[in-house]
Amino acid sequence: MRPRPSPGRQRSDQGTRSAVVHAGRRPFPLGGGRRFGAATLPRDDDDAGGGEKVCLSVEAAPGCPSLSNSDRRESLEQCVDRIVAAAESREAAGREYSLAYGNNESASSPDDGGKALEAASRRGGPLTASELGQLSLRCCSPGESELENDTNDDGTDWASVDGDLLAALAPMLRKHVSSAAGVDLVGEGPRVISNSSSSGWGGKGGRPSITVGQWMSKAARYSGPNSAPLGALTSSSHLSQPGGGRRRLEVLLCGLEAAGILLALMASPGVDRRAVEDDAIEACVDLIRNHLKRHVVPSLGNAGHLLAAAAAGRGDEEEDVDMDDVDYDADGTTPKPKRPRASLGRSSASKSSSLAKALRTVYAPLLSTIGTLSSVLERASTFVLNNECDDRLLLALTSAALSSLTIDPSPAVRADAPSLAGTVRASSMELVVAAFGRYARHRPVIVEDLFPLMLQLPTGKRSLRTHPVGGGGVGGIAKKEGGAMIQPVAALILRLVQTCVVMPYQHEEDGMEEGNADASPDDDDEEDDEAKDKRANDTSGLDGCFGVCHQFVAQMLQRCARRGEEGGASEFRPVLANLIDDLLLVRTSAEFPAAEMLLLCFSRKLGNDLLRAGGTARPTAEATYLATAMDAFGKITSAVAGTLQRNREEPFRLPRSMADSSPCGGGASPAPEREVNRCFCGRGNLDTFMIDCDRCHSWFHGSCIGVTKDTVPNLWFCDDCTLQTTILDQAKVFARGGGGGEGTLTPKDHNHVLRQFLIGYLSRTAQSSPSSSSQQVERARQFWIATWVKDITLEKNGAGDTAGAFDLSLVRSHVIAQWSPPPSHQSEREASHLTDDGRRRIMASLVASSEMSTAFPRLLAVLLKLMGDKHASLRKLSLKAFLQAVNVDPALMAQPSVKREVARCFHDEAISVREAAVSLVGDYVLQSPNIAAAFHAPLLERMVDKGISVRKRAVKIFRDLLLANPSYGGRATAMHCMLQRADDRKEDDGVRDLVHETFHTLWFNGKAFEKGKSALVMLEDTPPVDPNKPGKSLTKAQLYCREAAKAMVEVVKVSGSPECLTSLVKGLLFGFNEGDKDKKNAERKRRQEDSRNQCNSLVLALVELLLSFEDTRAHQEDDGKELVALLSTLSVFSQAYPELLVPHIDTLVPYLKGDNGAKKYETAIVSTVSSIVSLSSSHFSNAELVRLTGGELPSDLVNIAYKFPPSAVSSAVEALSKLANHHDASSGSIQEKKLFHLAVQFYSYLLKNIDKADDFSKMKKSIRDNVRRALSALGSICRFYECRDGFDTHNLDPYGFTIINDVKQLHFSGNVLSNACFALFKGYLEKEDVSTRCLALRAMSGIFINRPRTVLAAEQLGIISTVISAASPPALQIESLRCWRDILLAEESRIESGAAKQKMQDQKDITVSKRISGDQDGDACISGSVLTKHADRLYELTLSKDEKVRLMIIDLIGHLLRQGLINPMATVPHLLAVSGDVKSPATRSLALKLLINEGEKRPDMLRQRICAGLKAAYFFQKAVYPHNENGVPRVTALLPRHDGSRLVTETIFDSVIKESAIRNKKAQRQGLLKGIISLFEKDPDSDNTDANQLPLLAFASEILAHLPYTALNDPLFIVYNASCITALDGQTIIYGFSKLMGGDLCDPNPGEDDIERAAKGARNFDPNEYGLETKSAEFGQLCINACRVLPLLHLKNFLRKAYNLSEARITEYVPSEKERIHEKGISISDSVPAFSCDVHPIFDDQENINWNVAIKIYAQLRILMRDSDTEDLHVDTVASPKRKSGQKRKRGDTSDMALQASPKVSPE
Repeated sequence: MRPRPSPGRQRSDQGTRSAVVHAGRRPFPLGGGRRFGAATLPRDDDDAGGGEKVCLSVEAAPGCPSLSNSDRRESLEQCVDRIVAAAESREAAGREYSLAYGNNESASSPDDGGKALEAASRRGGPLTASELGQLSLRCCSPGESELENDTNDDGTDWASVDGDLLAALAPMLRKHVSSAAGVDLVGEGPRVISNSSSSGWGGKGGRPSITVGQWMSKAARYSGPNSAPLGALTSSSHLSQPGGGRRRLEVLLCGLEAAGILLALMASPGVDRRAVEDDAIEACVDLIRNHLKRHVVPSLGNAGHLLAAAAAGRGDEEEDVDMDDVDYDADGTTPKPKRPRASLGRSSASKSSSLAKALRTVYAPLLSTIGTLSSVLERASTFVLNNECDDRLLLALTSAALSSLTIDPSPAVRADAPSLAGTVRASSMELVVAAFGRYARHRPVIVEDLFPLMLQLPTGKRSLRTHPVGGGGVGGIAKKEGGAMIQPVAALILRLVQTCVVMPYQHEEDGMEEGNADASPDDDDEEDDEAKDKRANDTSGLDGCFGVCHQFVAQMLQRCARRGEEGGASEFRPVLANLIDDLLLVRTSAEFPAAEMLLLCFSRKLGNDLLRAGGTARPTAEATYLATAMDAFGKITSAVAGTLQRNREEPFRLPRSMADSSPCGGGASPAPEREVNRCFCGRGNLDTFMIDCDRCHSWFHGSCIGVTKDTVPNLWFCDDCTLQTTILDQAKVFARGGGGGEGTLTPKDHNHVLRQFLIGYLSRTAQSSPSSSSQQVERARQFWIATWVKDITLEKNGAGDTAGAFDLSLVRSHVIAQWSPPPSHQSEREASHLTDDGRRRIMASLVASSEMSTAFPRLLAVLLKLMGDKHASLRKLSLKAFLQAVNVDPALMAQPSVKREVARCFHDEAISVREAAVSLVGDYVLQSPNIAAAFHAPLLERMVDKGISVRKRAVKIFRDLLLANPSYGGRATAMHCMLQRADDRKEDDGVRDLVHETFHTLWFNGKAFEKGKSALVMLEDTPPVDPNKPGKSLTKAQLYCREAAKAMVEVVKVSGSPECLTSLVKGLLFGFNEGDKDKKNAERKRRQEDSRNQCNSLVLALVELLLSFEDTRAHQEDDGKELVALLSTLSVFSQAYPELLVPHIDTLVPYLKGDNGAKKYETAIVSTVSSIVSLSSSHFSNAELVRLTGGELPSDLVNIAYKFPPSAVSSAVEALSKLANHHDASSGSIQEKKLFHLAVQFYSYLLKNIDKADDFSKMKKSIRDNVRRALSALGSICRFYECRDGFDTHNLDPYGFTIINDVKQLHFSGNVLSNACFALFKGYLEKEDVSTRCLALRAMSGIFINRPRTVLAAEQLGIISTVISAASPPALQIESLRCWRDILLAEESRIESGAAKQKMQDQKDITVSKRISGDQDGDACISGSVLTKHADRLYELTLSKDEKVRLMIIDLIGHLLRQGLINPMATVPHLLAVSGDVKSPATRSLALKLLINEGEKRPDMLRQRICAGLKAAYFFQKAVYPHNENGVPRVTALLPRHDGSRLVTETIFDSVIKESAIRNKKAQRQGLLKGIISLFEKDPDSDNTDANQLPLLAFASEILAHLPYTALNDPLFIVYNASCITALDGQTIIYGFSKLMGGDLCDPNPGEDDIERAAKGARNFDPNEYGLETKSAEFGQLCINACRVLPLLHLKNFLRKAYNLSEARITEYVPSEKERIHEKGISISDSVPAFSCDVHPIFDDQENINWNVAIKIYAQLRILMRDSDTEDLHVDTVASPKRKSGQKRKRGDTSDMALQASPKVSPE
């Protein structure tokens, strides 16, 4: 029951009752108990009727007397009569006083008429506050009904009052309302504050100043010497008075009360219509609007100072009178304009802050009126529902109410400001909803008014979402602890949709018998989905709801889709995103069932917009709108996917047949034998009260299900059992045939019962909620009923009545019968209560079966279709949208259609699409690592993608996958691919750093195991035992290192070479040569420190793996591969950190025996171990050296040299040489003797066989093999053994090298052995067979590396010139180039390692100056200097017809460029030429790499040398590739490439342009194009063109036609320059033809002539018929000149078609203009065939002209020139495009006048 007001105290003179007017919303209009601040009205001491002060109390007044209806009617009429009479009496007295005294203010003692007049002035009307309170109390009688009820008790009371009395009362109330509408306390407050700060004590007229507190106080006085009592100053004064604000507040409070009374009176049915005045309604609307906008909104938002600043900024320029400049007449009722007040001027930040703080004194009493305002708004809602309102006033009222949504409450004003704002918004929303539901014709206008309001909504995190949505339960009818919040505007939109629902009606077809109903599906199937939905909405009462949804969605998306110049789109797009989030948040809330309908409309419209954008050649919508639309569409799709997934994971256990009575539902399993805890909270059997289900005997916590020990029912079922029993009971009632039999229950049958549970719960909630909330709940309940009816209709029309066991017609009738809410006692009696969790699951189940959820395949189909769209932006966005759904439900990736589209996107031409596809698969793989193998190959392929972002994303995916799943089966191949990325010099720094960080985390993170977070540490159930400490398990650090070591071995095994791993380890240990200024330098140094600390543990782990392998190996042939991988991994650390291998040399030395049981891999084994010994030898101590060399190590190395191939021989000799050269080894040591003996043996053998044959290929195989082994071993000894006293002089005698026949004279000292070997190798180099010569040269290169000065001797002896000459066989050329490459690398390594400096310091005769200057690289320059002398020959080798020679020479040139030994300007053209090596992709790739490096160093070089490079490329193809059948070289600049299903034509320079910086800079591109076009310009020194240049020009035109242009400016630039050349030179050539043939020189090309017609004929041309028999030479030369111009004419036409260039765009183009944004990102049309410009010779070898070819050239030139002239003239007749008004002319544009005055025929 509602609280009743308490009786007021009786007045002694009149016996009237004072009123207590409450600030809350209930009882109506001012009661209710909401806790707002109290506003106190002063006692009307001078009122005729007396009275006490009226308090806006916080609490409801108790003890209101209970009166019968007849007594109340009588009392109300008497009360009105008394009040009206008293007011009229006061008005008469006031008039008499005015007539007596007029405006004389000096009357000393006014009578009662004067006091009444003054009191009316303060109140703003004739009624006193107590009288208004009494009338308000009569409006709050206890019998008040709901707002929508047309026959309430209040209405009966007001209708019984005499019409004359009401007609007299209404104008009095209106006067109060009109006066209150003019009050603007917030607007006047800043002026009071300004006057108080500027007037001082000697102000204008000598008036003192007052504070804003005194202005708002009742008993305030002036302070200071000029003090005066309150009211002493006349009210007509423009200066502020003490208490002036208080009097304004009285007027406002009385006006609000009067407005409430007026609205209550006018809203009452049956009231005399004379009381319903349009002026009164308008006054109430004005008051509501002004109070909201002037007082409530700025007070709650603490924004009054901002309004004051805005008003001050307007000054006197405004013509309209602002409410801030309004004062009142003496009676306080009639507003009049005030004199314009001076502007406040510019205020500083401190003044603004002070003003805001002072205005809080004004805000406090204004905020106390919110309760009254709320009641007025509710009364207005009732009035709107019960009366037909004027359209203008209604829209003004709704507009004012909508403005409350823009309130941004500030806690600085009042702590409960958000709560007060919520109260205002709630009442305003009720008003808007009432008007929206009552007046259907105004719905479009109200919806339209929402959109400008959305741009003013608060955007702060705290103030954005303030409307509560209850947490838990079936959708939160009331807010609970932890409940969700949405935007008020979102709640309003949903309520507007829900209020449009009407009661469903019984369709005629519903009355048909089942037989007739089953006879119509054929007709219904012909209807499309939209027609069925429309028909279902019409019969279910949802038609108006769908209309509002469609209107709102269409207008919202229309605003979001606006282009930039239209404005507003950027502001509405975040509004759309927030709205979608809110709708998804309340989608499972029973409070807002319209959210599902709105989301369905959004999804359909967004899907249509996206599909429509994808169906055009160019997207019509802006990219930002498409991104917003796709994001919203993806959110909706992912939400639906999540709903369906959760419904699959948490299904109800419901009966599947009518005969099923199992507690587990569906007979799935018998009831549990023991009692179990099945509470939905997930907690165990806590020490708390629990309750048992009487059906399934499962236990639940009492606190979870809402049952206490004192309220335990006699019989209690859990949610599942309640639903099961209810479904079975309902099936008996609604089943066909009376419920007999064992019919199957379908999910649709289950949904009927679930909906009934929901409807019942909403009915109970509506009855138990406050009246304001009950209306919202009731509308939601009715909306659910209408939706249920619609689904039944669709189900009947779609599948007949056979869809389930329930009779749909009977169910439909039952549903419609529940439209009116049942009585409370009936709903309580019939209720089957569920827990909050049960209601939540019901809601989730219903949402999962809703129309939105059933449309999920359609949503998914839209995304899949967009994945294959022709626009890359839509493809990328659709993948990102689909990613949202996959993150919610990864099972979607298993669908075949999804797999197919994603696989296609992996090879999409757009980088962004591929990146999105990789991200999609990556997220899926990380969520389901067990199926990562299915996408392993595609992800590896993307690791080498040309897009940096794609590669980076692929690396991140594998990194995360390896961290999450260390035992991933594809880790070896993934790591190998990442190592290749890091080792590639062309790789992006970001990708490389990411790879380094990944491997550091995986392998070298020494602290990972300490934190227990290392992904590689996988502790098994039984941890492995430490082999060194039996009985002890491996520590976590040891496990980490062992797993990392395993991964390294696997990587080496997969790659087949440890080079990439070596590069990584060296980089992690010592840096990757990054600059110290790099921002990531500190991070890299940290990684280096971690890596060095971890290396020793990794080496120990590798050795342990090696020992474990030997213990468990089966000695099979395949074991050798694993052994090689283990040893190769150890060799990695021997190169990076060799001292770590020293303690383990004894473990490795036995492998040098060569009997490791892996015959196939023995060479690799001994080579690897020899390399480890060689690299570690310098770190041996003297004791270790003695111990190792005293054993079998030297002998084993010697045996390798005798038994194994040359690769193993070189490694063994190097190891033995390093041991002999050890700093602790003495002269004549064992290892040195072994090495010398080996050298003597091989020297003797070579000496013995040198004269046996000139061609060793004809010798026995054994001799050939021994010679090969001897040359290899002896060359290695000469290379690796450092003679201690063998320092070459500067002037080395080239003829001082002789063969020593007496081997006893051989020795290491003094380079005697090396000199003899040089002479011996020279002898073998002169043999005839190529293989021997190559081996001899390879052996001689060992001497060159050890002794660089011998290169000078070889140069003087002509050895170098001979081996690289054209007469040398290709194999020898390749070997010579390879040797020179190795020499350069060895010299570079010698310098960087410090060996050269050490060798210099070891020389005894070196001067001190050289020692100080460190000139240790003098010898290092010798080889490079010698090669520089042969640079021309090296360039000639690029034209070799042998592919391997070309590859080797490009490799050597690359090293020469890197070391600065060759001129880049001379080298770049040759590299560009090799870019046309179409038969050798490896050579082209290497040349491209070098060109990119040079382009990065010298960006202008490629542009400067492009012409030379183009010529070189032409002559390269002409020289290298064979001629065709006619003897013409097969020269082409085009390379066809298959890109999926289409054939793409590229040029030989495409890769250079794409990879270099030229593509990104307009000036660089234009310079490059200008350089190529310059080839077509006429030679200034000659009037004629050389016929030999024509094929080169055709070659150049092909390149210009198919270069990878990125902006439309590039082809326009070519057309522009081509027009410049053809316009002048073409006309000159045509003039020459005309002059030669005696034609018209004034118009040489008017049209088709006889020669052109002859060229079309099939017969041979006879020059005698045209008088050309004696002019063949001149005519032929003119044709050659024409062939220089023809390629440009053909090129212009090709570019026009290929890039869709309009003639207008070509004409207005200027090279200096700025690139246009929409002209970027162009691509050549696929429908245009490849450009071809064939050149046929005009003269034969005997200088005879080919007339048939000549006249065709003549005809082509004339036709193309005429077409060019015609096109230019056609463009001239087209009006130049005009710029929009106010648009600035872009740089480079010509003026419009210039374009009109001198139209361009061709660019000059």
